[in-house]
Order: sequence, then C-alpha cells, then structure tokens
Amino acid sequence: MFKAFSSSLSLRLLCIFLLTAILLFGILVGGFSQGMRGQWQRTIQPHLVQYVRYVQQDLGNPPEPARADALSQRLLVDIYIYKDEELIYSTNGTSLRLDELIFHPVKRRSSRWDENEPTSLSLKAAITDHDSTNNRILRIRQRNFLVYYDLTRQHISQGRRNRFGNELALALLGLSLVLVISYIAIRHQLRPIRDIQKSVSRMSNAELTHRINRDGNSDLDVLAQSIDSMAERLQALLDAKRQLLMALSHELRSPITRATITTELLPDSKNRDRLKEDLQNMERMIHDIMESEQLQSNHSVLNKDELDIEELLIDELHHQCPTVNLRITEAYQKQTLSADAARLRIAFRNLLLNAQQHGASPDSTADISVTLDQTATDIVVSIRDQGQGIDPEHLKYISDPFYRPDASRTRTTGGFGLGLTLARLIVEAHSGNLQVKSHPDIAPGTLIDIYLPMA
Repeated sequence: MFKAFSSSLSLRLLCIFLLTAILLFGILVGGFSQGMRGQWQRTIQPHLVQYVRYVQQDLGNPPEPARADALSQRLLVDIYIYKDEELIYSTNGTSLRLDELIFHPVKRRSSRWDENEPTSLSLKAAITDHDSTNNRILRIRQRNFLVYYDLTRQHISQGRRNRFGNELALALLGLSLVLVISYIAIRHQLRPIRDIQKSVSRMSNAELTHRINRDGNSDLDVLAQSIDSMAERLQALLDAKRQLLMALSHELRSPITRATITTELLPDSKNRDRLKEDLQNMERMIHDIMESEQLQSNHSVLNKDELDIEELLIDELHHQCPTVNLRITEAYQKQTLSADAARLRIAFRNLLLNAQQHGASPDSTADISVTLDQTATDIVVSIRDQGQGIDPEHLKYISDPFYRPDASRTRTTGGFGLGLTLARLIVEAHSGNLQVKSHPDIAPGTLIDIYLPMA
C-alpha cells in the first residue's frame, strides 16, 4: 500500500485534496460552532426567557398538574414540578437526577426585568450545559417552586437522531462518490505522464524511432513534443556518427590491404613481424567496429539457422583454446538453436580471447573453464578465468566500447576494448543477455554468463 502511494502521483494529489478538504471542514465547523455559541448567548438565549414566561402563564401560579399535562402534550416536553427540593408532580411519572445536572443562568437582554421583582411573573431561568449532558433541560424558579422542562422528548419524537444518522451515512456516501470521481478525473488528467514514462523507457532501451505523438497545447503535451524532438535529434546524431564510422572503416581497408601486401614482400625481420601484427590488429579493429555498428542499427539482419550450440563451442575451443574442454551439466539436454552461427562464433571467439589475455592466473597460466548449462527457458554458456578480476565500480561499464579499467584491462595486454562490446551486441541481437560477474576481494577471476533463449 505504501509503495503504491509513494509511486502514484494521482493518489498523492488525491490525499492532498482530501487533507485540504478535512482542514477546511474543521475550520468551517469550528467557526460555525463558535458563531452559533455566541449567537445563542447574545440572541437566542434571552428570547427563550420571554418564551418561557408565556409558558409559565399557561402553567399557572402556583403550577397546576392538569395544566402541566396539557402543556406536555401540546409542546412535546416533559415537565417536572419541585417544591422545596421535593418532586410534587411530573408529566411522565419519573424524577430527575438533579445532582448530575449542571445549570448556567440565562442572560436577559434588558435589565428592566429583575428576577427579584415582587410581581407574580418574577422568574429565575437557567439551562443545562449542552456539552455536559445528553438532555437539554430548562429550569425556571417561580417563588418557592422549581419547574424543569426536559426538551429531549421533542427531539426524539421528531426523529432528529435517526435523521442525523441517515444524514451522516448519506454524507459519507457522497464524500466517497466525490473522492472516486476526483480520482478518476485526476488519473485522466495525468494519463500523458504514464504515456511519457512508457515512451521514455522504450527510448532508453535504444528504440529511438519510437515517438509519443501527442497533440495538444497543455503543459504535458508540450513536454511530450519536446521529448519527441530530443529523440529525433539524438537519432540524427547517432546515425551521423554511425555513417562516419562505417565510411572511415570502409576507406581504411584499402590502404591497410595494400600495406599488408607490401609487408609480405619485405625481408624477414622483427620489424616486419611487428608491422604485420599491427596491421592485423588494425584490420580486426575495423571489422569489430563495422560489425558492432551494424548490430546497433535498425537494418541489421541475422542469418539464423538451426545449429548445435555444443558443436559450435567445441569447435571454437579447438581453434582458440585446445587445452580447454567443454563441461556439460546434467541439466543440459542436447538440442538445436535458431541463431546466426557466424556471429555467435565471433562472440565466443572474442570472449575466449579476452579470457586468455586478461584471465591469466598468478603463475601466468590461463586457467579457463567453459560450461554449457540449461534453465527452463535459456541455454547458458559460462566462461570463467582466474585472472585479477574486475573491480565492482567498473562492471557496469566493462561492455562499453573502448572502455578499459586500469586494474585489469591495459594496453599492455593488447586489444582495443571492442571484443566484449561486440559479444554483448551479438547476444542481445539474439534476444539474449550477457552478464559479467567478478568479486576480486572474495575470489579471483571473472565469470561471464551468456543466456540464449531456446524459443
């Protein structure tokens, strides 16, 4: 729940709106209650005394039980008549718990009416605190009589409590409906953000031809259009870079070929051998550049055919590492794989050469192991060496073009930093995955796992 809340902008906005509504409601209710309390004290309460004076006239002086019954039926109130703290009559046959009631005097609007005036209508009024009791009781003193008016039955008979419960349920239902409608409206307004997120994710996975394609003039539409324009510019820059690399690589092949032929005509010497080796390295680098750029372009085509991955690995080991035997696990079941054999050979050849060049053990011997395994969905080829390994901070960049971590990949060991890049691109072109694992502080060497989907 917390994860969904933290990741959903719609939920966070809805909670902000809900919190704002609650605070506004609290402020309004508090202000309204305070205003009603002041209005009661200033306006309603003084007029209540005048109303009770009229009721007292109907009740008689001294109060008469018969008149009290008639008033109780007509006004829907319970009336209690006390004389010298003793109940002499009640319209419902019960008495009040006077020790539980707290009365506050009723203020009068005019001072010309005095509670001690010697007329027959001289009154002293008080009413219970509404917050301290469930009943609203008005007390009137008339000479040595105390008359209590219980207004509770009036509220119950009119069904106000039941209506309050129904109104509360309707209010909660209405609030829930408003929240649902608000959430749907917010989700609809923020839908462009989800489209932008999905599209940016696809673009970050090298799908630069994908576009969000949103029309409109809103802020989010303008943002989507800006991202589309940025993707177009990035695609144009990358295409120009690829075309430049392809053109340079193609143009360099002719002079390298002429230089190679000329070198063959030179007399045998160490300089001739070094020159020949440099020319071979240059030709191999050009081949790797062209191959990697073709695999990254949208026009790359794999010449797939059914092949036996076990035979391919045994053949490459025979040519590159004759002393290394292929280890096949019990989980592997011999089967064919639909793949481009020529490119897979290039990938395995580069990985084996890397293992030989950079994976020498402390005694300067290249201890390499190659394993063929299988999972429920993939064929797994693992190549492990016993070299210095790769520091963890370099692992995420190790398959980038021309990247060389100082700890284990220096120019003294040869290569141009393209072998692992080309191997990764070939594996990804087959919808596979190449993982590099190394923990020099725990164990020596580097492990490379190649996952190739069976279907």
